[in-house]
Amino acid sequence: MKLSWKVFLSTLIITILTFSIGGYFFISAVFQSAYNRESSSALEENKMLRSYFGALIPTATSEELGKSTMLNISESMISHFTNEKLSIRISDSIQNIIAQSDDVNFDMNLLKQLEENFLLHKTIGYDGRYYIQTAAVLQTSSKKVYLETFHDITSIFTDRQDLFSFYRKLIFCMLTVNGLLVFLMTLWTLSPLKRLSNTTREIAKGKYNDRVIVRAKDEIGLLAEDFNKMADNLEIKIRDLEATTISQRDFIGTFAHEVKTPLTSIIGYADMLRSKKMSEENRILAADYIFNEGKRLETLSLKLLDLLVVKNHDFEMKQINMKELFINIKGVMEPILTNSNIMLKISAEDIQIRVEPDLMKALIINLVDNARKAILENGVISLTGSRISIERFMIMVEDNGKGIPEKELSRITEIFYRVEKSRFRGKGVGIGLSLCKEIVEFHDGEMKFESKLNTGTRVHLCLRG
Repeated sequence: MKLSWKVFLSTLIITILTFSIGGYFFISAVFQSAYNRESSSALEENKMLRSYFGALIPTATSEELGKSTMLNISESMISHFTNEKLSIRISDSIQNIIAQSDDVNFDMNLLKQLEENFLLHKTIGYDGRYYIQTAAVLQTSSKKVYLETFHDITSIFTDRQDLFSFYRKLIFCMLTVNGLLVFLMTLWTLSPLKRLSNTTREIAKGKYNDRVIVRAKDEIGLLAEDFNKMADNLEIKIRDLEATTISQRDFIGTFAHEVKTPLTSIIGYADMLRSKKMSEENRILAADYIFNEGKRLETLSLKLLDLLVVKNHDFEMKQINMKELFINIKGVMEPILTNSNIMLKISAEDIQIRVEPDLMKALIINLVDNARKAILENGVISLTGSRISIERFMIMVEDNGKGIPEKELSRITEIFYRVEKSRFRGKGVGIGLSLCKEIVEFHDGEMKFESKLNTGTRVHLCLRG
């Protein structure tokens, strides 16, 4: 069963029960009030008749108060007071009827419960009508006389029945209107849930950019907002997974290509050395190719090992001087840069930084070496460092090389990825920046690239230490 039907039916049932129970108690209260009023009236009538009857009986002895006198007094009183709502019955001490109204055909069981000077009453039904029977005992000289009055209360029972009948019709009309309104309100209230369900199905089909449009500020609106936030995060995760999948596919393809090329050269030259007679010069040349390609494979394996070590090894952080670190790096890189007619300018504050020395040195050397490869000739590389807060410092490597296309900037830290691959054969294996990224993340830092074609590249490092 749909939620809308559950809400509709449950609301309708609660409404029916509420109105039915409330109406029952209301009508019962009205009836009880009318009954109490009629009961009081019946008791007052009986009291008044007892007083009247007592005044009519002469002060005489029991011998003087004969049957004929009692009969005349009784018939006179009954004739005078009997009407459509009141009937009277008078009985002697042994409960023989002396006189009664014409329509009285009730039993005399109530008299058996009477004691002297007591008054009793009860409700009785007879022939489709209802009465309050009131019985009292009168003491006249030496005789007892029983006075019974029958007060007709059929009207209040009829009124109650009419009220119940009217209320049933009223409830039916109210429930019809209420049911229609509740049904429409339920559909309107739960429509955001339907949209939420439809959006969920669309996302399940792969439309990850679909969102729920809900303007309500109630719980359903909050649910929709939370769902949209979840969908945003899910879309980001899926895009990341897709990017990771593409990166892994590219990694496998590039890795296979990087390994295949040197292996093909090694196998080819080795086969030449094994199967052909060659001059000493050609033999040395072939051996040199084998050696260079073997070193290339060795470099590849060592770089991959470096990446694995950075990701899975705990290093000890130490305090070192930034200026001394830069001077040391300049000493390492200067012979290589001099051969390429490239100048390295360093500028560092004389401050202490807390880093892993070997990793930090490898990071900066990698960035400087990448800058060297991007400069064709007579270039300048600037290496600067300063503290930007108590916990963080900044290092910047800038060159005036050929730059990097903007569309490539987001991928240059991927393993094996190289800009314009065909132009860089022999200049690296495309792992340097991936290693740099891991070292930066190890130091809880960020690495940002700014580059413009034919102008140069600037690398910003913001690190904790």
